[in-house]
Amino acid sequence: MIGLFACRSAGETPQVVSVVSLHFCLLFAYPALGELRVWTQSEISVLRKFWRSMTDRELSTLLDRTLEAVRSRRQDFLGPRWISPSKRWEGRSGKVFEKDVVRKYLNGASQSQIALRFHIEWRKLRQVLLSHRVPIRGKSQQMFMDLHGRSPKIRLRLNRSKLYIIFAMFGDGLRPTSQTKQRTHIIGIAAGKDRDFAENWISEFEQEYSVRPALRTVGINNIQASISSLDIWNDLHRYASFGTRSWGLRKEALGHLTSDEASRTDVGYGLRGFFDADGSVKYQAKRSSRQVTVTSVNPEGLRQVSTLLGKIGLRHSVYEDSIAIFGRRNLLDYQRMIGFGIARKNEALNNMISTFRVR
Repeated sequence: MIGLFACRSAGETPQVVSVVSLHFCLLFAYPALGELRVWTQSEISVLRKFWRSMTDRELSTLLDRTLEAVRSRRQDFLGPRWISPSKRWEGRSGKVFEKDVVRKYLNGASQSQIALRFHIEWRKLRQVLLSHRVPIRGKSQQMFMDLHGRSPKIRLRLNRSKLYIIFAMFGDGLRPTSQTKQRTHIIGIAAGKDRDFAENWISEFEQEYSVRPALRTVGINNIQASISSLDIWNDLHRYASFGTRSWGLRKEALGHLTSDEASRTDVGYGLRGFFDADGSVKYQAKRSSRQVTVTSVNPEGLRQVSTLLGKIGLRHSVYEDSIAIFGRRNLLDYQRMIGFGIARKNEALNNMISTFRVR
């Protein structure tokens, strides 16, 4: 039913309105029904106490109020921010403060840690870092920081640990280079049932990059070691590419390893990673056949391995899809120069060599 009602505010002539107009008239006549939340004395005290050390956005979160409400009340009570957190960046003390922020970032502190510690927003932090020509971490790099608490240590060199990591990934790499099409940067190996192989790889990785990959078992006899890092991915790809049919060293890296700059000991240790992954010990007593072999569907990669075996002076034979080392003397050289890091393979090698008759 639609009725007509009289509505009057103080000092005004009564008016006849509809029921719809009456709704709005009531809000006007009784302000309490449409009034915003009143600022309490305790909230005002917090605003007065922290407005110099905190931004309006931080205060709005602390007080559970909108940014506009905090900004308006702060201007009413305290005026503009002539003395505000932005003043921390001015003068000599501001330069010291700025350098401290940059130093923390370069030392591995995450963006969220710095923002929380120094009470600054990401926009200002980004401005400061760019002014000092500091590269800004990407999303995956920041996720790595949040997970591990620091950036990996990148050393621009091909030492024995990095060589073992690379050659093990040639044989049992978890992801190929082409995975970057999906914007992922997962580094790891699938070690099968050989936990000691996965643990050796993790140990070398931790020694090289100062971060520890995760070890997990996926299904039956499928032990994996892996980590995701854009920085480490880029470092490894300075020297090599990965994939079942496309793995191999880059031209510059191969040239370095075959030169006098690389020691034969380091090269041999790197090759151990490949033989740990894809090598096997084959002993057939009836045929008196004793050999260590490594197989791959990548002939170009096998040629690179053959080149490095020649570098360390280990005699071998190259076939279409494999490399074989046989003969007592050559097998003893293999054991001394390369060997196996996997216990079961190393034991099989020792047992096989012991079957040779020494005249």
